[in-house]
Amino acid sequence: MKILVEIGVILICLINLSKSKTPNILIFLVDDLGYGDLGCYGNSTINSPHIDSLARDGARYTQMYSAAPICTPSRGGFLTGRYPIRLGLTSNDNRFRTFNSPGQPGGLPHEETTIAEVAQQKGYRTGLVGKWHLGLGKDGEHLPTRHGFDTFFGMPVTNVQTCGNKKIYNLIGGHGEVLDRSFIAYWLALTGKVWLAFIGIALTTWLLYSRKLALIILFCGAMGFFGGMWYTVSFTLLSRSSCLLYRNETIIEQPVHLEDLTLRNTNEAVEFMKDTIYNHKKPFFLYMAYVKVHTALFTLPENAGRSRHGAYGDNIEELDWSVGKILQALKNLNIENETIVFFSSDNGPFLERGVEAGFCGRALTTAGKLSEPLRGAKGQTWECGIRVPGIIRWPGHVISGQMINSISSLLDLYPTLLELWNTKSDTSRPLDGISLWSQLKLTTSSFNAQEERDTLFHYCGSTVTAVRHGKYKAHYWTPKWDEGMRACPSVTICPCLSIQHSPPLLFDIETDPAEESPLNVEKYSHILTKMDMALQEHKTTLIPVSNQLEKLALPWLFPCCKAKGWTRAIRLITNSCQC
Repeated sequence: MKILVEIGVILICLINLSKSKTPNILIFLVDDLGYGDLGCYGNSTINSPHIDSLARDGARYTQMYSAAPICTPSRGGFLTGRYPIRLGLTSNDNRFRTFNSPGQPGGLPHEETTIAEVAQQKGYRTGLVGKWHLGLGKDGEHLPTRHGFDTFFGMPVTNVQTCGNKKIYNLIGGHGEVLDRSFIAYWLALTGKVWLAFIGIALTTWLLYSRKLALIILFCGAMGFFGGMWYTVSFTLLSRSSCLLYRNETIIEQPVHLEDLTLRNTNEAVEFMKDTIYNHKKPFFLYMAYVKVHTALFTLPENAGRSRHGAYGDNIEELDWSVGKILQALKNLNIENETIVFFSSDNGPFLERGVEAGFCGRALTTAGKLSEPLRGAKGQTWECGIRVPGIIRWPGHVISGQMINSISSLLDLYPTLLELWNTKSDTSRPLDGISLWSQLKLTTSSFNAQEERDTLFHYCGSTVTAVRHGKYKAHYWTPKWDEGMRACPSVTICPCLSIQHSPPLLFDIETDPAEESPLNVEKYSHILTKMDMALQEHKTTLIPVSNQLEKLALPWLFPCCKAKGWTRAIRLITNSCQC
């Protein structure tokens, strides 16, 4: 009898050990959430009790950095653990910093292995709910279901103002108010120099050479002007038809109905977990990539007007409600202690949207004082653009209530899960992240001790515009803001390479996280030398790859719901794809 009891105890221990190596993985990734948008990060005007509970019951990161300051490259880096430059998902051209149309042929390369693909190999059922933004390609070749996700319910591109029947190209006033701008005014601001050149060439030809040729040049210019307008409003994110909702590889709404999308996404997430546990009897890997809080802002009618911070606050509180529902489902399924929860944002707030944008927030200095608001915004490598919330919870394993001040990155989740699963990475594709386990206080640790990261490269587009080394950060390039702002609504988002600094601007981020007081670089030449050496060494590891973003949308690749042949052609020409 005693032997049987001992055998039973051993079996229980083995079962628990197995569960600890393959816990469920639940990832919450929010779109454009600011470092200062949550109560657990110092916000006192917006209620976020469920997200705050994750920080209370787990570990909160004070220096978590996105893989890039804008959507597509950040998400690519997050899912692969590699700098987006290695994936061909970067561009210095402001028009191509993200996928700007579902008709573009590029996407996350299939040579890369996503963390979802690794999870599948480890026996997980994988699902993505929400935003993808890593390409569609021909016949959906770059959809999530082709990159390791068993199921997908969400938007393959992104939510923009167009999806909410608003204008992407409006301007923002000094108090954050929306200033109306016509499409013609936007188009002229975007392409005016090209058409002025056409007119100048035609006028010169008229006066000095041939009036007939001048008229031909003017005609070609007019065709280009109006043809370009038609193409832009029909096949880019200015078209509502680009606001797609997919189930797996099938369009189910075009354009998407936003108002109740968070509710539907939440229900999908809960059903995915239930189905996996009850029917598939597997651990799950769920990537809950919220469409919120990118504009256009949207909530259910009953959630509007609740927050003291207007529509943006309403969106955060609806987001928090959704997180709460999903966390409650973990309890109802009795798997809360067997689930690792990770929460973060893809980049900083989109300040070009004025009052519809989030908060950069403030950070604690080494003196224990709150800094001034972090500088910059989404699309920039100032702190506000790249410092994001970061929370990890695993009851019974990660000791609750801890604060991690180490330099961390969204690149790190991939190697963190690899170590959990005792899996090696592909040596032909070196990872840029490091495992987070050695930073965390754990109830029991079976993870290897690792050195803390000393250097992190901050890319804006295809250029390293800033380098973090220890507590120091150097800016080699910074954007030129619109007057009186820390953003660039006149051009939708700030270009990366506006102002070059030689020598670079150098800051002590631990004492000056708001980057207000540049250091005297002459006194820190040894730090800059180390940064330069690290950067040169990093560049030697880069292998040229095909650029996935710098490709124009092809009209014949643009998705059109339930339309084929001539019907499809007519709907594409008239910008009327819908279902």
